This record gives sequence, structure tokens and C-alpha cells, in this order.
Amino acid sequence: MTRNICEVFLECKRVFKRKGCVMRNNYLLLASACVAVAMANSANAQTYVGVSAGISAPHNSNNQGTFTSDVPATTAAPVYGAIPSGTPLGWKTSFDVGYNFAAQVGHRFDNGFRIEGEFAFTRANVRRHSGVTVGGTNIDAIDASILTRGPTVGSTVGQVVDSGIGSQRGIAGFVNAYYDINTGSAFQPYVGGGIGIQETKFDYRPSNIDVGQGKETNFAWQLMAGATYKIGPKFELFGQYNYRDGGKTTLPLDLVPADLQARSRQSLVSVGFRIPLGK
Repeated sequence: MTRNICEVFLECKRVFKRKGCVMRNNYLLLASACVAVAMANSANAQTYVGVSAGISAPHNSNNQGTFTSDVPATTAAPVYGAIPSGTPLGWKTSFDVGYNFAAQVGHRFDNGFRIEGEFAFTRANVRRHSGVTVGGTNIDAIDASILTRGPTVGSTVGQVVDSGIGSQRGIAGFVNAYYDINTGSAFQPYVGGGIGIQETKFDYRPSNIDVGQGKETNFAWQLMAGATYKIGPKFELFGQYNYRDGGKTTLPLDLVPADLQARSRQSLVSVGFRIPLGK
């Protein structure tokens, strides 16, 4: 007998509780397991698998953080004042257009809804950093020795950070829900949304200087819109736009004693195909 999704969810929850899975990252595993069991117990669902690829356009990251220990004043030229622990630090990072890959498995229901599990990978390089502030004061025009506390560098902070070396990478898993708009033709627009987790890694190396790296796994969400073109009963092409928010990642900086938070937000444009496996 076909069970409803609520019954399946409760069954999955009991299984996970028996195994003691209470860590944050198991939320996605629980949701994915429930979706999979729900799919298997849905009489009117059509299974499909798909793959897609396209571009990733990360939004600017307004990195913000604080110094984690005191930076003493210099006594020899160039002379700089002390920077107390807790002083705010920040700058803006922009990114080049990168790429994304994804694989999907889902079920389509007769009422126009479908649910889907998705594994996704994105990567983009850093274009430049700008607007470095310490204690709210912009220091782009000051010699970079203000940060290194060594001899005069001969280049300003702004010149040093205006470099495209570094990257943003994301590995994510989502549970998505879509609604396909029935047009009575092979062309079918759709909208959707999803929740999941994303492991995001930032690597900042302006002018080949190891400024800092950080990697964290956070809650992520996305909104989607696209269109499917059904070539036949066993093959579909689709194009899709995603807005994806992967949360904030903390970077312990190597150049100065500070922690910085960078945020992952991306616009993704992809094309792909699906292969229906069911009826």
C-alpha cells in the first residue's frame, strides 16, 4: 500500500534518532533519505536523472572581521600606531565568471510538482580586492608596510590587493521542489526552491601573498526558474537560472592576526538534459 510523505518522514526521523545522528550536517542526509523513500512509495511519480553545466557568477563579498590580538606600534620608520585586538577589518572582493556542474535525481508528480536531490560543484577565481579598512578607515593609499610592519614596500595596500589570484569553491547538496507550468506543449516553464548544505572554500592570495584561506560547511538555499523542452518521452533539454546563498565562511588570516568572514552568493546559468526513467 502506498504511504503518504508524512508517514515516511516520521519513519526516517525514527531511524535517524535510533542511530544518534544529531549533528547539524545530518539535516540534509535526513531530508534526502525521506525524499528517496517518499519517491519509492509514490504511485503517480515519474523518476528522472539529469546533469547540467554552465557559468557561475559570484556576487561581491563584503568581507568583515576583527583583529584577534594586538598589533604593536612600530618604533622604526615607517612608524605606525598600534592596532588593538577587536579592531574591525574589512574589504570587498569581486570575482570572475566561473563554472558549475550538477547532477540531479528526482520524481515528477501528476499535479505539476516534482521533488529532486541535487549534487552541485561551483568554482570561480578572484578578480580583485578593494576598499581595505582598519577601524573604519580606508588604508588603500597607504604603503603596504602598515600591514606587514616591516620596511617600506613601495606599493600601496590598494595596489597589492588589486590582484586576481585566489578562488571561491563550493560543493553542495540540495533537496529541491519545483512546479512545472503545463502549457499543453513540449515547452514547459518552471519555478522552484531548495535547501541543503554547502562546503565553501575561499582562498585569498593577492599579489601571490598568502593572505588567508577558510573552509566551512553551512546551511544553503536557492531559488530557481527555467524551462524544459521535451524532445520525446525519454529525453528532455532544460535551461535554468539559480540564485544560491551558501552562507558565510570564516577565514583565519595569515598576513595579520585577524579573522574575516566572506559570504558566498552566486547567480548560476545552466543548460542540461534529463532522462525520464518511469512511465
